[in-house]
Amino acid sequence: MQALQLKRSFKENIADVYSLIGNDDGLITYALSKFYELVPEEERDFSLETFEGNEASVDDIINALAYGSMFGGRRFVTVRDMTAKLSVDDCEKLLDYAREDDKQNVLILVNSPSIAKVLESYSVIVDCNTMDLPSCVSYIQTLLKFYKVEFDNTAASAIANACNRDFARMNSEVDKIILYCGQEIKADRHTVEEIVPSDAETKVYEFISALQERDYDRAMDIIGVMRAKGEKPAGLLALITSSYKNIFALMTNGKDDELYLKTLNLKSGAVYSIRKRIEESKRKVPGYLYKIKNALYYLYALEYEFKSGKISPDNALDSAIVYLMGKTNAV
Repeated sequence: MQALQLKRSFKENIADVYSLIGNDDGLITYALSKFYELVPEEERDFSLETFEGNEASVDDIINALAYGSMFGGRRFVTVRDMTAKLSVDDCEKLLDYAREDDKQNVLILVNSPSIAKVLESYSVIVDCNTMDLPSCVSYIQTLLKFYKVEFDNTAASAIANACNRDFARMNSEVDKIILYCGQEIKADRHTVEEIVPSDAETKVYEFISALQERDYDRAMDIIGVMRAKGEKPAGLLALITSSYKNIFALMTNGKDDELYLKTLNLKSGAVYSIRKRIEESKRKVPGYLYKIKNALYYLYALEYEFKSGKISPDNALDSAIVYLMGKTNAV
């Protein structure tokens, strides 16, 4: 079953065990939300339980499933990213649970291969992998039709490609398109190019946000993903420098968005996204403007050094990352 089919399937039957498998976090979040919507909001604190990683034993999970709801409905027990090897005894306990009749509660496995393998014949498999392009196009067109936005046959594929078919990003960017177009402007490829930043631009701003939150593991993961997709060190350094330049410009030159659209060659959607990130960062990071200015000067100096042949693009990118992570005396 595809994740987008989950809600419709509930009209026929709600199974005892579901196994969500896939690499698209947005689709996983969407699928989980469809389960949680089955529980009235005021009851969710008592009817939803989640175990992360290998923190719980099989006994903990089975005990949670045996616990009845205070309100008489189902409880939903979610197990996420459990990879621990199971003993023979653990497997038998899971199978004994699965064979029981009249189970009240629902077990949701999310990328938990060890338990999923044991309960495979008792589970509904929910595919949460990145959707193919035709599925993305169909989904986006359904949203645009629902909100009565006119579009041509290029708009949906342009959005999907710009978002690298990432489910959460597609939803976010479609929201922008809906707000921009309303019922007056027809969405087409040019509209999308005007509003939706590229995947690489978005990833760089996510990288900067991770640095500001001192989540260095996430920052390095983002750079690793971009390198794996073929982004070259010189291109990444240019994107990072450009992003810091845009942030600094938006912080120091008032709120004349037309100025940025023309002089910085920014898209409307990019201006909106950068402003939102700036406001979030100003609340979290003391001396934010000063740090952005220092980072920008350092990045310009690195760019000059590798363009003049003093250092390689790889070394320049590594130096930039180390500096931005606050690991050098230059900070």
